[in-house]
Amino acid sequence: MPSIVESLDALLVDLFAGWNTTTTALVLGIAAFLAYNIYLGLEDPDIHPMLLLRSSTAAGIRHPGESAVYRSPHVPHGYPLQSSISVPGEHRYQRRHGDLRDVWRRVVGQLADEDGEKRRSPSALLTVLGREEVVEHAWDDVTKEINVIGKYLQEHGAKKVAIYLPNSVEFIIAVFAAAFYGFSPVLIPYNQSPDVVNSLLRKSGADVLVAAAGSIPLADVAKGVPSLKQAIWVVEKTSRHVDWNEVPEGTGGKVEVSTWHELVQDNIGNASTEVPSHVDQGPAADLFFVWQAGVGADGEVIQFTQQNVSAATAALMSALPAGQRFSPSDLFLPADSLSSSYTLCLTLAALFSHASVAINSVAGPGVEMALSLRGVAPTVVSISSETAAKLHHNTTSTITNNVQKFAHYAETRAMTSSGKFPVNTFLTKFNAPTRSSVAATPGKLRLVLIAEKSSTDNPPLTSTDLSDLRIYLNARVVYALTAPRVAGAVAQTNMYDYRREEIEGRSNKHAHFGAPLNSVEIKLVDKDRWRTTDEKVEGEVVVMGPAVSGMKTTLEPVARIREDGCLEYV
Repeated sequence: MPSIVESLDALLVDLFAGWNTTTTALVLGIAAFLAYNIYLGLEDPDIHPMLLLRSSTAAGIRHPGESAVYRSPHVPHGYPLQSSISVPGEHRYQRRHGDLRDVWRRVVGQLADEDGEKRRSPSALLTVLGREEVVEHAWDDVTKEINVIGKYLQEHGAKKVAIYLPNSVEFIIAVFAAAFYGFSPVLIPYNQSPDVVNSLLRKSGADVLVAAAGSIPLADVAKGVPSLKQAIWVVEKTSRHVDWNEVPEGTGGKVEVSTWHELVQDNIGNASTEVPSHVDQGPAADLFFVWQAGVGADGEVIQFTQQNVSAATAALMSALPAGQRFSPSDLFLPADSLSSSYTLCLTLAALFSHASVAINSVAGPGVEMALSLRGVAPTVVSISSETAAKLHHNTTSTITNNVQKFAHYAETRAMTSSGKFPVNTFLTKFNAPTRSSVAATPGKLRLVLIAEKSSTDNPPLTSTDLSDLRIYLNARVVYALTAPRVAGAVAQTNMYDYRREEIEGRSNKHAHFGAPLNSVEIKLVDKDRWRTTDEKVEGEVVVMGPAVSGMKTTLEPVARIREDGCLEYV
């Protein structure tokens, strides 16, 4: 009877006798698969899983007919919510509530940083013109324009200034001029019909219109808006040979007309490079935003205080992990309209954090993201959910063969199983997953912030869609829920939440929206058949806090709080 050693020897001889190229390939494939899984298991996830399972905290009690109050874990119950940007006071040990004026003071070095030092922003404000031309604006020049436009409107008694512009440096200048010189901006979304613009101007009671030249007939506005006294046209360089100061016949000289570039040229020589100090001023005027269910729909004009916007800006900054917040090394590009409070607050957060900001007029709901990013390579981008859905659809349609599908599957599995954002490895060099053309510059884009508008018919983004977008863009993705009377956002997902949840019956539903920001708290109130019990938390969403207009509002969609503390639609 042969020994065990002899039997093993015979087996080895038989094995190697039949060894060929196919056998070698199979062995190498199995070894690579095992090594890859061991490699994934050895790496720590980007966030501890228990933190994702406790995304928000509930109060210890609840009243009949409603849920407990839920908050961000960064502001425990019993502590005040984030009420504004906190800035240094008159003495180093003092803090005070900041507003939009303090954002620009921080940019130009008139306001001290956290370490008590006053320093000018090392970053830049850029305007993207077409495919190749990028114009950099000096901070002193922008400050002079803020002072010129602000003083001019103040001297002419402006109270409410409607801003009807695409994303541009003039838009930002007008918003800051309003904050410093005591009038309220009314931010009207661009690309509306004249009838909608006239309706919004009447609702807001605006007495001044700052608009892109040729974007709206002045004669119609003058007749349809009795309160309007002045119009300032923002004229492109290629059209400045035209006389835009002419008043159309039939308006009776009721509306005074001027152009932005002529006002700047005539007054910039005497303008100061310093903005007024907060000691010399009272509270800044309120801001008015327009909420529309869709482009061209008749909108609602909503009033926000400076504290509402300041609280939302501070909350958006602190919602990102400490190592991923805006910094001077970032270039932020808002590819959604600046007339959205979420996009504007993110832009203010970027400026306050000394990040560079690039402005492209190709921005708004549903725009092609690739067109917005032409000419620059941003590290952080803000887009609408319509834009994200369009990008996802267009990129998914290009994945046609099994090799591409396998590469996508492998990176998806690596991200969801290890909880770590995938990086390019030895294997991806041979078979890289499909990337969008937006991610053509490797290593640049790191974060995409997506805004979902509540109470609209926006296409839903599922957790699978968000997971795919992370791979297509090679960047982390944040999904935020915005609402009419809430500055910034109601809730926002954790940027390290890579979970892909394929739940039966929810294939065409929105992904969850994460936890409330630390400037608001939410509770769910019973509505119809949706009620809070010991097993589930469902109902109508009530939002409260410093970022809410009037401190309290109710959202139309019915939602639930999941076991992990995340908010999602029912």
